Amino acid sequence: MSELVEVTKTTPLPAAKRLNITAAKDDGRRKLLLESAIPAMIEAIPDYVLVLDRQYQVLAVNSRLLHAFGIDDPQMLVGLKPGEALHCIHADQNPDGCGSGRHCQKCAAVLSIIESEQTNAQVAKEYRITIDNGQWSALDLEVVVSPLKIGDLQLILFVLKDISAEKRRKVLEQVFFHDVINTAGGIRGMAEVLAKGMLQTAEDEKYYKESMVSLSARLIDEIVYQRHLLAAEKGEFRPDPGMVDVPRLLQEVQTLYANHEVAEGRNLVLNCSTNANIITDAAILRRILGNMVKNALEACAPGETVTLSCTEDEESITFMVNNPGVMSEDVQLQMFQRSFSTKSAEGRGIGTYSIKLFGERYLKGSVSFTSNDKEGTTFSFTIPRYFSMKGE
Repeated sequence: MSELVEVTKTTPLPAAKRLNITAAKDDGRRKLLLESAIPAMIEAIPDYVLVLDRQYQVLAVNSRLLHAFGIDDPQMLVGLKPGEALHCIHADQNPDGCGSGRHCQKCAAVLSIIESEQTNAQVAKEYRITIDNGQWSALDLEVVVSPLKIGDLQLILFVLKDISAEKRRKVLEQVFFHDVINTAGGIRGMAEVLAKGMLQTAEDEKYYKESMVSLSARLIDEIVYQRHLLAAEKGEFRPDPGMVDVPRLLQEVQTLYANHEVAEGRNLVLNCSTNANIITDAAILRRILGNMVKNALEACAPGETVTLSCTEDEESITFMVNNPGVMSEDVQLQMFQRSFSTKSAEGRGIGTYSIKLFGERYLKGSVSFTSNDKEGTTFSFTIPRYFSMKGE
């Protein structure tokens, strides 16, 4: 059994001396690897496969992985660690590379490798990774790490299964089997009351009719948004830019969510004096700001206040949503991952991910957050004043 690995807060995956694998063509171990059945074995596995050495560096990969990640030459991956090979956005945050950064503390791939070494057994975990190989995207994977011994050569079999489709299905089930049906049920209930003439005053009738219009708009908005999200993840979404009156848009968002059920017992304050007009996709910007506000309200206790504000300069405008709560270190390290959620409901975890996806990939902005005891939690979205299709 391997020596137990001590997991520290700063370096979860032990830093290992990188070997010059490409220069060791005559090394007996490399020859044993290449002349073994490993290449045929990993090609027979219907998932993405990497074979790692004891320094966690790539020795071999299968063609499925190359095709999925758009890599032509497998030699480009030899000597890299898994996150570096897959273009994880956190892989270069520390000089020791993949496995040594702050975000690696919660990385399922890192934790699986460590656990497999400690137990000398196969370990499987759900693995969320955000990659940037020229275009930002997020994947839901299952990682299976197994010890592999060829002669006296100790290796690591690192297998990835794409479960993104399963996660998308759960999201759609949550939306259409819960949110949409609840909204449709509300519309039906109000329609039945109106049809049966059960209301006593014209004022009550007006209220019910206006509520039906509002619920119908919310229903359509949710369906359209899910369609846009599916298109965005496939790279098929096309923004519809136009002139946006920023003060008016902010007022609409504030009015909508101040009267939303999620704001019950909480305060939503608008603090922005801008008169700016910008060119962007108004519907997507409204949805991004709405998600930011909704998340903040959900994080608040009754009686607390969420503040929607903005700042501007000559080239951009920054929208900020603050709430007095503080996110734990665990939550901060996993923020913006596709299926991560602080809520327990299955199929949640799309809100902050979609903010990042639409805000950065399609509206060409920048999304970030801070969270501390002094200032609470603030999500920021900086967007250019003038939308450009450059890079599309």
